[in-house]
Amino acid sequence: MIGKKKFTFGIIGCGNIGNAIASGLIKYASIPPEKICANDTDKSKAKDFSKKFGIQLLDNTKLVKNSRFTIIAVKPKDIPELFQNISSSIDSDSILISVAAGVTIDSIKKMSGKNIPVIRFMPNICIGYGKGLVGYCSKGVSRKTMDDVLTIFSKTGFCFRVKESDMFFATAVAGSGPGFLFYLAEIIYDTLRKRGFSKKVAIKLLAYLFEGTGIMLEKSSESPLLLKEKVCSPGGTTLAGLSKMSERNFSEIINAALQAAEERAFELSEQKLKKRRYHE
Repeated sequence: MIGKKKFTFGIIGCGNIGNAIASGLIKYASIPPEKICANDTDKSKAKDFSKKFGIQLLDNTKLVKNSRFTIIAVKPKDIPELFQNISSSIDSDSILISVAAGVTIDSIKKMSGKNIPVIRFMPNICIGYGKGLVGYCSKGVSRKTMDDVLTIFSKTGFCFRVKESDMFFATAVAGSGPGFLFYLAEIIYDTLRKRGFSKKVAIKLLAYLFEGTGIMLEKSSESPLLLKEKVCSPGGTTLAGLSKMSERNFSEIINAALQAAEERAFELSEQKLKKRRYHE
């Protein structure tokens, strides 16, 4: 799979998602650190990244030239400038994997100036713990190459193909979802602490609560609705709590949050980036 390239993966961007990807690749996909290189415009951040994972740092041009897969993990607004820097280093053997929210495959191809294979990923931060979600779509990528990539990343979480037009919503659910669940966890955690539970017990309680519920969702053949009903006893505590959620339009709040995240992903798309550059 690697061919003549020295590194299997080159990661441009050493922020939170770059860290999560590196962690998942090394700890769960068993990619040796010496087969991964990285870079970031923030040299302090890049140095910490290298020290943390034992990964070699290269400048962007050398990284692209020497990596079988180049993972673009920078902010969408920084994509145009990045391609001005790396386009001349992209060759016929280069394969780009972009995790930049809202930046389309056609936009990436256009900015690269070359008709190269591009995979668009939407991983969430849980990929660093082997329990991530990775929505993906691609263009110009051979089945063999796609199988190779999915074989690796399926060890870091659940990979699912989506139409590119659905990537905005995949971003809202898979990419932003952990943040929404952490917010719910934060609320329950604060309540537990106010009631006198220790930090250790509160965290453990929440971890088992979320993990146990997730396992039931995965292993059971029943819908979330039926599983919810199994927890509810007539006139019981769960129904009392759910009735309050219903009174406060909890479902509308969740749907509004997903819609807002989806709309923001669209705002970061190719069309919006072009419009922003035009007015600047």
